[in-house]
Amino acid sequence: MHPEIHITRNFLTEDQCLELILTYRGKLYDSSLRNGRKNKNVRDSKTYLFRNNIELCKLFQHRRMQFQFTEYNPNNFYSWHSDYYETGRYVRKQSNTVLLNDDFTGGEIEFEDYGIADLNVGDRVSFTPRILHQVKPVLTGVRYSLVAWAEGL
Repeated sequence: MHPEIHITRNFLTEDQCLELILTYRGKLYDSSLRNGRKNKNVRDSKTYLFRNNIELCKLFQHRRMQFQFTEYNPNNFYSWHSDYYETGRYVRKQSNTVLLNDDFTGGEIEFEDYGIADLNVGDRVSFTPRILHQVKPVLTGVRYSLVAWAEGL
């Protein structure tokens, strides 16, 4: 196990995962990169970004968070990247990804110097935002995930 990557089994229940899918999948738009541009050679998926959802912040035990609900259809992916981001107001302190379903193939989350994280529905992988990682192409089905970034000064 990499010292900066941690897996929490059953972080969310299957019912909580399904509720998130039903709540957010109708709000999706084409994903963009941090600079707001779209580049389907780097990232091809659909996302919905939102902040400071009180119930989710309680689950993640952090007050200031940004969330990203993501849908990956067949051939969708996100190539190697880090989540680190800093502005004058905040910096991303921790990254989290929760797998919301398992009726797809491919779509594994892979970390540099660690490999593929073996996740089941409701499992969370948390890691420092500077670690390079990717979501491999989905082969069949649709992959849903919730990304959560803990922010601070």
